[in-house]
Amino acid sequence: MNIKNLAFSIIFTSLYLVLGFGLQSIAFGQFQIRVADALYPLIGILGFPCLVGTFLGHLIFNVYGFGTGIALGIGDLASPFIFLVPKFLIYKFGKTTQGLFLMTLVHVLFVTFWVSWLLYSMFNVPMLFSVPTVFVGEFIAEIMLGIPLTQAIKMRVIKW
Repeated sequence: MNIKNLAFSIIFTSLYLVLGFGLQSIAFGQFQIRVADALYPLIGILGFPCLVGTFLGHLIFNVYGFGTGIALGIGDLASPFIFLVPKFLIYKFGKTTQGLFLMTLVHVLFVTFWVSWLLYSMFNVPMLFSVPTVFVGEFIAEIMLGIPLTQAIKMRVIKW
């Protein structure tokens, strides 16, 4: 990774952490909107530095959540690694508007079912109740906030 990509990765890590810490009261649990996740669609147009930065930001934020007891246990520490698969799909197929939407939706579904399973396994919250609420929160963050943000930046034609 060259110095420019390293710098951009650090910027995305910092952005994720600022949004995460600034809005942490709504970032964990059954009724969550993790606004920092709005950065994920940017992976499609800004590439590998954004993928690395959002991964590191997510990891650091979840370590913080685990350490303070607000995260969903050890499973939340595994989340950044598990979500590398859909993030890579955004990176690989998110260059077009349709691909970006579909791959971001795949990410939303990964998060929805993983977080719902964690809520069930830790707190016995029925998935029937947590799947819709987690889905709505992730949909708001990634699709309703992240896609328009990505499209606006794409229109500015940022070249790496």
